[in-house]
Amino acid sequence: MEKLDTSLAINASMEDGKKIMDAVQAEMDAVACFQIDDGLYEQLTVNTYLKMFAKLSATSTKNLGEIEKKYSVSEIRKKKIKQLNNIQKRLVSLARMDLQDKEICLLSEPFQGLDKAGLHTYLIGVKNLAHKTKIIVFSAYLDELHNLNIPVYSYESETQKLRLVTKNELKLLIKIDGKTICIASDEIEYIESIAGKVQIVGKETYKGNLTLRELESKLTYFYRCHRSYLVNLARIKALVTYGKNSYGVVLKNRTEIPVSRTKVRELKELLKGTI
Repeated sequence: MEKLDTSLAINASMEDGKKIMDAVQAEMDAVACFQIDDGLYEQLTVNTYLKMFAKLSATSTKNLGEIEKKYSVSEIRKKKIKQLNNIQKRLVSLARMDLQDKEICLLSEPFQGLDKAGLHTYLIGVKNLAHKTKIIVFSAYLDELHNLNIPVYSYESETQKLRLVTKNELKLLIKIDGKTICIASDEIEYIESIAGKVQIVGKETYKGNLTLRELESKLTYFYRCHRSYLVNLARIKALVTYGKNSYGVVLKNRTEIPVSRTKVRELKELLKGTI
């Protein structure tokens, strides 16, 4: 791998992101990592856990208090890790990577399962880490990647190449009554195809001029859970079983969307750790 001159973010599917991350780890020794299923030392307190990594990295423990403040974990420093919630554990992982003092820090799907408040706090933490060292963030959440204020690239799995993505590409342009309407992708709950006509549902409902397949190719982090539906994965609250071979998802606004039987296993994997 060529020397990394700056931090960057890679928008890719979970599967592709893991492959790229594994390849980077294989080529470089000076790397610290975060993955959604990372196991922490659950019985240790936050302070003891971080102190252990400070010693392993030959980092002075004198600065430990500053690191804890930097990543907003000072108030939970005496708590055992098993008592922490999702966002607290991720902030502890950021503090750990800071202490490891590696050349590059890799973060895989760090935004999964975070609510709006947690996401805001976490983004601040990631930016703090980026001031300390170079980071590469892998995520299917394109909107959040742009909030990091670092270059964002989209990984094209067919060509295995990276393409720079601008913030303008987060907008979906649709034509309604001869006018072009711009909708932010994170404002869309789901998209439904009814009798060949597409309805885009968010705070308001719009009739789109693109097919469901065309929208699927344009929208990141939307999943074709059913032949007639595209759903925003970030809006899913629960995956439910209604009966034998009958499934659906419940969105945060309580809307229920059907899920094809053949899609259930893949959807469960995509939602792992988020609901």
